[in-house]
Amino acid sequence: MINRPDQFCMLALAVGTALARDQTRELGVGLITSGSRFVWVVKNNIVDKEDGQELEEVIGHELMERVKEKGLIVKSWVQQEDILSHPAVGGFLSHCGWNSVMEAAWNGVRILAWPQNGDQKVNADVVERIGLGTWVRSWGWSGEKLVGGAEIAERIRECMGNESLRIQAMGIKEDARKAVGFGGSSDKGLTELISMWNQF
Repeated sequence: MINRPDQFCMLALAVGTALARDQTRELGVGLITSGSRFVWVVKNNIVDKEDGQELEEVIGHELMERVKEKGLIVKSWVQQEDILSHPAVGGFLSHCGWNSVMEAAWNGVRILAWPQNGDQKVNADVVERIGLGTWVRSWGWSGEKLVGGAEIAERIRECMGNESLRIQAMGIKEDARKAVGFGGSSDKGLTELISMWNQF
């Protein structure tokens, strides 16, 4: 079993977000070229709908073979928090859905943000401002631009090699756990809210 911190770059950009096929393949090239080991959750359809296409149809045979060297592709639903909590996971390429951001923060995993739609740009901005990760704004919104595999690989390497970002993410993990603990800010806030409601 692998348990050295930062040995993996866990990637789940496509969870709940379908990318165009050419972008999906460029992402695959980027993952392989980055040099990081990875778990890649591929979504080829809209949220919560199953699609009948096999992974090889989506990714292509050649890319599927290359992925086996460094990574694992999953096309079904995964328990993302279980993956993010594994000590071998050191980074998360994420579309920045709020649950994904919270799970990464809770587990101290730095994020390379690639928002695709909805509130995800706001969430990516929060990730960057608090020092949980980085956001490559030039990659644009879903479908605006084809981001090449070489650029994706370069950004993954930057994120995974950023020691200060790793330390900041671990600090956020500690702060999150203190906040929900007894006497923490979340605990106090909830106690005050309950007290206020009891006055009515």
